Amino acid sequence: MWNSFGKKIQHWLRPPLRTTLYRIPEKLEKLGTQYGGWIIPPQLLNKHSVCYLAGAGEDISFDVELANRFHCPVYIFDPTPRSQEHYQQLIQATQEGKSFPVNNSTSEWYALQPEAIPHVHFQPVGIWKQNDILRFFAPKNEQHISHSIANLQQTDRYFEATVKTVATVMREYGHTQLDLLKLDVEGAEYEVIENILAEKLKIKLLCVEFHLSDQYGYREIAATLHKLEQHQYRVIAREELDITLINLNLYQFPCK
Repeated sequence: MWNSFGKKIQHWLRPPLRTTLYRIPEKLEKLGTQYGGWIIPPQLLNKHSVCYLAGAGEDISFDVELANRFHCPVYIFDPTPRSQEHYQQLIQATQEGKSFPVNNSTSEWYALQPEAIPHVHFQPVGIWKQNDILRFFAPKNEQHISHSIANLQQTDRYFEATVKTVATVMREYGHTQLDLLKLDVEGAEYEVIENILAEKLKIKLLCVEFHLSDQYGYREIAATLHKLEQHQYRVIAREELDITLINLNLYQFPCK
């Protein structure tokens, strides 16, 4: 039974963040690696599903698993040059019948099916609350890949790239609804979610990695989850600050 957010908010204002899970009949499963994977109900996806994955880095194991399993359209968004190169190297290795490592690992390898390649699309843009050209600030460790509009690690190094709203991308591709949206956008998730709710976008499954910073803490995460709950989203899975939500406006319990 779902407990109303109001009964839980007082506990969510302090770490560790506490969430009440909304139970659905479908089985939950983690797709992808331990680091880059996400917990979702795969029964809700099929070959007609449309999946947007914002934030790639050098672990797109979740994205690959979606394409392999469902042969559905999978759209990856990341302006980071190393992410683009990683994606291109994976596609080339797969076409040549070669193995390619996940995140430079020596033990984890992609298993992208050649027939799934046409279903995967990469767009070198960032996802943001408006269409613009913005700075993406580098991490302190140059070996790390995740750049941030929010400048999470307070560095001076950056590159500039095009950013678009989810609504803009949906219009460009002619999509009126998303079956899954993943947001791993290094601190930009709060304002992106605000925009998604303001635009009243139809998104069935929402996977969000929340990030802590000087500007955003557990209180801001709780407030964002509160807003999502008011728009009929419910938390169905969580690993640390990786949270999966389902939109009750687009989900119907299966008949027994």
